[in-house]
Amino acid sequence: MSQELLERLRKASVRVFGNRYRAELMWALASADDRGVCLGDLAAAHHAPASVYQAPMRALVEAGLAERLPRTPGERRRWYRRSDNEALWQCLGDLLSCLAEETVPMRVG
Repeated sequence: MSQELLERLRKASVRVFGNRYRAELMWALASADDRGVCLGDLAAAHHAPASVYQAPMRALVEAGLAERLPRTPGERRRWYRRSDNEALWQCLGDLLSCLAEETVPMRVG
């Protein structure tokens, strides 16, 4: 994801989800394979501190949209996976794509 696209998604995320990083995290979950998402890896890839993803991830877990995976022995990283509701995640992925591309009209201000 380009930095420009990422910044558009972050701005839309504040307006739609009330958190600058929630849409970005949801996009990562929607796009992830069965292994899921590691917040540290996501942070490194997007040049952000991992801590910015912790509160949005907790909210997604509490809402049942994501789950915290058990640690593999010897693995220090923590992984999360989206819920099994594929239809929901397809819709969310489409919404997030539209938000990033600014194809959804939004009033600013």
